[in-house]
Amino acid sequence: MSLHSPRPMLRWLACGALGLSVLAAAPVLAQDTAPPIISLPGASGATPLAPPSGIIPVGPGGGDSPMIQLQSAAGPPVGEAPGEPLVVAPVERDRTLEMEPQGQDWLLPLVAPTAILPQEVRIGESLPAPGILRLTGETASTRLRLDLPASVVTPSELRLALRSGVDVLTGSGLLQASVNGADPVEIPLPGASDFTTVSLPSTDLVAGANTIALSVRQPHRIFCGPEASFDVWTEIDLASSGAALTATALRPDAEGFAHAVRAQLARSGSLDLLVEPTVDSAVLREASGVMIASLAAVGRLAVNSFYGLQAPQYAAVALVASDRSGLSYRRGASGAIVLQVEYQGDALPDLTGALPMLDAVRPPTARIQPGQATPLSELGVADILGNTHYFRRDIPFSLPDDWLLLANQKARLTLRYGFSRSLAEGAILLVKVNEQTVRLLPLDRDGGEILPPLAVGFNASLLNPGRNILSFEMMVPGAPPDEACPIRTTDMLVVLAESTLQIPPSPSMTLPGLAAPFSGLTPARVTVPAELTSDVELQAQALRLASGLSEPLVPNPAVSLNVIRLGDLRLVPLDDAGVTQRQVQDLLLPARALGAGSAEPATPDQAPAPAATATEPAARGFRLDEGPEAAAQAAPGLLSRFGTWIGSAFTAQGRLWRDATEFRQTAFLGSQLSLPDWMDGRRGDALLWRPDPAQPEALWLILSPQVAVDSVADRLDRLIANRTAIGEAAVLRPDGTWDIWTPIRPPVLRERLAGADLRAILGNYASWSPLLFTLALLGLALLSALPALIYILATREWKDRP
Repeated sequence: MSLHSPRPMLRWLACGALGLSVLAAAPVLAQDTAPPIISLPGASGATPLAPPSGIIPVGPGGGDSPMIQLQSAAGPPVGEAPGEPLVVAPVERDRTLEMEPQGQDWLLPLVAPTAILPQEVRIGESLPAPGILRLTGETASTRLRLDLPASVVTPSELRLALRSGVDVLTGSGLLQASVNGADPVEIPLPGASDFTTVSLPSTDLVAGANTIALSVRQPHRIFCGPEASFDVWTEIDLASSGAALTATALRPDAEGFAHAVRAQLARSGSLDLLVEPTVDSAVLREASGVMIASLAAVGRLAVNSFYGLQAPQYAAVALVASDRSGLSYRRGASGAIVLQVEYQGDALPDLTGALPMLDAVRPPTARIQPGQATPLSELGVADILGNTHYFRRDIPFSLPDDWLLLANQKARLTLRYGFSRSLAEGAILLVKVNEQTVRLLPLDRDGGEILPPLAVGFNASLLNPGRNILSFEMMVPGAPPDEACPIRTTDMLVVLAESTLQIPPSPSMTLPGLAAPFSGLTPARVTVPAELTSDVELQAQALRLASGLSEPLVPNPAVSLNVIRLGDLRLVPLDDAGVTQRQVQDLLLPARALGAGSAEPATPDQAPAPAATATEPAARGFRLDEGPEAAAQAAPGLLSRFGTWIGSAFTAQGRLWRDATEFRQTAFLGSQLSLPDWMDGRRGDALLWRPDPAQPEALWLILSPQVAVDSVADRLDRLIANRTAIGEAAVLRPDGTWDIWTPIRPPVLRERLAGADLRAILGNYASWSPLLFTLALLGLALLSALPALIYILATREWKDRP
């Protein structure tokens, strides 16, 4: 067929028009049922809407095409509009129709003391992920809590979501569970898989607080030794473990809200405060302050929007601007119990009694009175039993804030301990103070009984004012290490609680720095600058940081901590410290590596070496022979060698130069570098700083763009408790440790000089600066020699007279 002939083209067009007309007239045979109807809630009838003009409806009897009909309220159809205008009811946020969850989707989870558990994996209890409790080692135990409301029927069983590591010996892993001290129930550990839910029958649950004690025995299937202890573990999903309740078991009232809050904290570790993006900053601070006090550092406060993607599952607090002021409990669309706080203007209703006051799970650290022997039992420690091939137990204690000893005074630990007779050769026990080993004890001989008291002395300068850690660390090799450990019938290590720790007293002295104001910082004083109060996102970060800090023993309302981002450096008084914005940005921003796409030209020193030709082999990267040209050179003479030694001794690599540098560094306790020089080359996630010397109680925290606020809060709370911030600035490194800039400043004596403390006071100053102390002694010696010298010269001159 030729496209240039007009007759075939007309023939094709006629056929196409005929086909279209047939398709338009043919009925649709794909639908033989009545049209579906989509109903709206609250409708009382099924009056179909009139179609727009120009469209002919096809009903069930006159056609087969589907039609969507909307049910409207009683009255005339929308298409037949009466004389009165249509009034649309306003949508009131958070006052919608309550939706009751269906089935048993309420699970009161088990609560662990998450605030005192380490996030890194350790032997025993740890919390490697939110809501995941891990028990590591051949044997481990934990105590969990379950709160049941009095208004529900007490459940007859518990649910435990468990999973174990692949190295646990199959068939030998066992979990023992005891409820409120009843006889334990044994449960075989599941194999290496995802979490498996097991039911624990229990008739000992009561309304109120319940204690669930769990212990595991999980031997390694192949190896035995300290490394194998970390390979065997069992994890408990706390959010999926607990007591199952019906959907309507918890009523939306004060009691139900209190239980829902504990369940929410156990699941996510935080309680949501839902606000509008335009919420008043003063109202937000007041409401969050009450919530932080109620949380008591058990969980974090999360300020979120009403329109977030994830709704709270158990509990939340909603802050709603209204024409009235009041409190109410309701059930949200997700089934969570919500405390709705309606406020008018800037006045909040009284929240007293509306929020549950949680019990702080972080007990205060026991304090030792210097000069007295303190048993470990007074530090809250019972007899310590170690039954894993790697074992560690940390015992925290605190010293007064004005305790300071920098010299070589001795503290003493009187240790009462014993160990099994059958431990393998090479078993040792390390006694540590603030991560410093002070004694190594062998455990492979003379075992089987409690040994006589052993005096372990160590330098008191290892201790800090505030929180300290005494640690016992045991390592026992496997015998043999490449086989499963045999079943033991005796305990491997015991440290008796009657062991005592004695710390020498000290004069009332402190080292200047951030530690003093930090000890009085309250969560309510963690704020943002006045210029940034309208920034709700920054306010949320500051409030979440504040909710992770503990209340101080002696609050100081004058101390404040301003939290800002890196983009708000203009608000920090940088000029007072001689620091530029670029230096802070280089500190908190990740370094940019020069890759292949870098536009910077190569310097002459970085120019690529010419490629080796085919006839010339490539140069080797090493040299073993000096070559014949070196042998032809004459040996240097005596004067030449002496000049070379003199030149090298005073260079940066010379010995005399290194000795002078080390002497200069040890001349004072502190850094001789200025803050800009100290910051050069460092990288961190946050900068803690006191930039204005005229305002020593005004602290600043500058956050990097990608930092996790929860991690900063944990590290900051630990820094405050340990009182190790004796400098003026601190940088949080990516590994979670703090680098502290300590300028040269002498200790401060906070009491009147007394003869009994003179030796300790002089020892502190001598240890702070040995150079100044030596010069002072030389000066005193010269001054004491001057009267004798004057007397000798005067008498000699008198004798020489005729």
